[in-house]
Amino acid sequence: MRRRADRIHRLQMSRTGFLELPVWAAVITVLFVLCAAPAAGAKLLDVSGRYSLATVIMPVPVSLAGGMQLNTPGELSLLKFGIESELDCTITIWDAAMHVNSAINIAGLERVIVDGMVSLGPFDAKLEIWHAVPFETVTDASHFTNWVVIPPADLMYVKTRIHTSADFTAFSVDNLFMIEDVNFPNPYADFGPLVYEIQSQSFHVGDILTITCEPFPGVTLRSVTNIAADGGSRPVKGYSAPGRVCVDCSMCESPHWNQSFTLTGLEYCGIPFWFRLDVEPCGPDILRLAGGGSFSQLGGLELSGSFSLFPLMIGGYNFSFTWNECLSGSVSLSNAFRVLSANVECEIDIPFGAMTGTFTSAATFAQDLGATSIRLGASASQGLFSGSLNVGFSKQQGTLRLSTTSTSLSMTLTPLRISFSVVFSRVGLRQATLDVGVTF
Repeated sequence: MRRRADRIHRLQMSRTGFLELPVWAAVITVLFVLCAAPAAGAKLLDVSGRYSLATVIMPVPVSLAGGMQLNTPGELSLLKFGIESELDCTITIWDAAMHVNSAINIAGLERVIVDGMVSLGPFDAKLEIWHAVPFETVTDASHFTNWVVIPPADLMYVKTRIHTSADFTAFSVDNLFMIEDVNFPNPYADFGPLVYEIQSQSFHVGDILTITCEPFPGVTLRSVTNIAADGGSRPVKGYSAPGRVCVDCSMCESPHWNQSFTLTGLEYCGIPFWFRLDVEPCGPDILRLAGGGSFSQLGGLELSGSFSLFPLMIGGYNFSFTWNECLSGSVSLSNAFRVLSANVECEIDIPFGAMTGTFTSAATFAQDLGATSIRLGASASQGLFSGSLNVGFSKQQGTLRLSTTSTSLSMTLTPLRISFSVVFSRVGLRQATLDVGVTF
């Protein structure tokens, strides 16, 4: 009987051992920080961060007797509320630091992100442990975009990221090693299944190695090796970071890899240019060589372009300009020098008596040089107070129409900060937000 009980105990431990990885990983993170801390002689302890409590208010469309919803706004409307609390805290012990980011809203806990950073000689190491509750984006009966929890709504271990970097005399090295659940739901998209449990998780391993060197003064060569990974992101609710593991392969099982080399800082007859070589053995094009350059010898005017040699293709051109440090713009051209799009931006400082203010404007244009959007804004600040007003126009049904109007007011009474913002669309109030935060 005792041997049978031992076998059952070992079986239970083998089934739950991986699920307990987040707990052990959190303990390792703390020990990782504490063990490396005595190597430095700085102050013992420092705690800094921010806690905020935000309230979001949105109107509900008017419904008539009988349940029919109107598609026009009403002066008196029911309101939907959303409340979110976020804590972002950094604990520094000597030269080591542990960072915690966590959020909770009406639907429950969103995430708990813990990371620790230490310096060991020329190396900087950072260990991240991500936990999150699976969310998805849906459209409710009132035609509002909403974020809902996917049952059973457990806080789940999502990924571990180990980021190491070092700077040497001739080159620098940056490596990102990841263990990640590639099935974890994207909180900003619809998720088909009705549940997401531990049994649905699938963990893959990937790595991104970046090496940068300067073979000649002013010339930079950058090498990026992706092993079962790429530079995209796989977010959790309210948090993301560059770098993700591939869904179709893992570093431990027949990994897929690709390599890129980028050379910048080259110059010929005063014209800077660059080259990029991509190597992907399993892709349709094993080798892809691209390049580009820019010409800026006419004051604030600049003409840049790009091309591809494998396969042979001209990528097009971009013409940009600046004037008096307040007006800038750019024009995108095809390889036949036809206008594809254009944009213009302007920023001017305006004195409002004792206040300092700024006026901004921006416009985008299509191929026929007809305006597709226009944005006008003004902001002012004085001492503890600041505010802004923005108006946007966009092309709708062939004509420019008022699309958004937003205003915000904020007051800072250290360590307290209070801000209030309101966004109106063409058909009335879209969203109002009250954010109260304390910085420590």
